[in-house]
Amino acid sequence: MLIAQITDTHITPPAGPDDAKMNGRLQALETFVAHINGLDEKPDLVLHTGDVTHGGKPEYYDIVKSIMSALPIPLYCSLGNRDLGENLVAAMKDLGDAALVDGFLMYSIDKFPVRLIAMDTQHRERNIGTTCSVRLCVLEEMLKEQPNTPTALFMHHPPFKVTAASDPYQFQFDDPVLADAFLQLIRQHSQVVHMFCGHMHRQYGVQLETCYASCAPSLPADNRLGEFPPDLDGKPLYQLHRWNANTGRFETSLHAAVN
Repeated sequence: MLIAQITDTHITPPAGPDDAKMNGRLQALETFVAHINGLDEKPDLVLHTGDVTHGGKPEYYDIVKSIMSALPIPLYCSLGNRDLGENLVAAMKDLGDAALVDGFLMYSIDKFPVRLIAMDTQHRERNIGTTCSVRLCVLEEMLKEQPNTPTALFMHHPPFKVTAASDPYQFQFDDPVLADAFLQLIRQHSQVVHMFCGHMHRQYGVQLETCYASCAPSLPADNRLGEFPPDLDGKPLYQLHRWNANTGRFETSLHAAVN
């Protein structure tokens, strides 16, 4: 099982031909699609861990869909703070499964060796992440359905400190108690092997108590944080996660999209 992860594309319509930032973001997404299509070994799926658009309007998702529909593999999205769940599902569900549960973008993907669950961490009023009793109950029920199947969660906000970031940006949940409740639930379900996150615009990985967690860098270069090798400067970046059934872990590598 091979996953390509992208995140934080923040797409809106360019203001015009001179809108270098937005035209660059569109070009990064187009380059990624062309790059994936040109690979000899294609991933089994693409995970987008949120902030697909920068505002959540239907026409923004139509732009993304028009580009991503050229992929020969499914696309699954989680909800970023700049997204709108109803519009995301309406536009992107044809490219991969997606569903709202009690108003939250939470769904499972059960067609691969590792089960995938989209977790909704959007605050609705702030850019920072959160959870609630409803979401935790939905997640717990999902995890109880298949306790013996290796499972990975994908979400936008990491519910843990990203120490590579500077203070006060290391912790991006509104309430440490809620983050602890989230992680406590994960600790109670040993089948969870990985948490794929975005939001931080940088690459980061950490071994939590019972699973590994990672953040992917933003696909477009203009809003990317952190240091990268010079040969990656200015290029769209994505991560590949290869499932190793022998170790029970994903092996992660960073790649530039080139065509």
